[in-house]
Amino acid sequence: MASDSDFMYICGLKAPDKRMKDKELVLRFCAFYHKTYLNYKAPIRNFLNSEAQEKRDITDKELLELKVAFKNSCLIIRSLLDKNAFKRFYKGSIGQPNGYWEPKKFNTSLYDILMYSFAKEDKNKVFQNLDSIKEALIHLMTEDQGFIDSIELSTSSVQAVTTRFDKWRITLQGILGIGQKEPRCFSSKLKEEMMSIDQTCSICQQRIQSIDDAAIDHIKQYWMGGKTIPENARLTHRDCNWARSRNETI
Repeated sequence: MASDSDFMYICGLKAPDKRMKDKELVLRFCAFYHKTYLNYKAPIRNFLNSEAQEKRDITDKELLELKVAFKNSCLIIRSLLDKNAFKRFYKGSIGQPNGYWEPKKFNTSLYDILMYSFAKEDKNKVFQNLDSIKEALIHLMTEDQGFIDSIELSTSSVQAVTTRFDKWRITLQGILGIGQKEPRCFSSKLKEEMMSIDQTCSICQQRIQSIDDAAIDHIKQYWMGGKTIPENARLTHRDCNWARSRNETI
């Protein structure tokens, strides 16, 4: 499984890791896949050792199921994030509104939740919602402090593991689930169209450097009944949008 081409690509590997970090990542996937995060107990080393011990005599049927699930996750994540898979996106700040993707650091916490969450999802359904899923993930990485702490601080604690898995599970289900009357997020296609016309942030009036750092904001806020339609959209920096007063109506 560690030699799978999509897995190696999204993990930034060109050859097997000499210290077997790639094998450890596969084992992490297997452990969370079989035990689920609800049964996680620290420390992580014991959690992984238990998986390795219990599955020494895995059946052919179980192995096939595992490989299919693993491949499904790798395919989806490659399409979703490409070379930015398992890296955090940082929002801008006052005076520097443009955000950026972490250039090198591999975030194992993001790896765990993404590989786990897509293992059993219908990839065709996911592919239809890739834009919304990416937007939602970036939102969590830039605006949800609880989620940010769970992927950066004491990441192997039960609390951190439960927090990040729960927050991402609820977010993903909100996108792939059925019965949502009014969409919350604008499409990535609309954002691309607005960027091609004018890359100026509607709030700070500075140029937005990359599409991942851009957000489409409701002019009349969603919680006040604002519709998710082009006429109620404006292009902003993610940081500017996040800093916007929640009492602002226009």
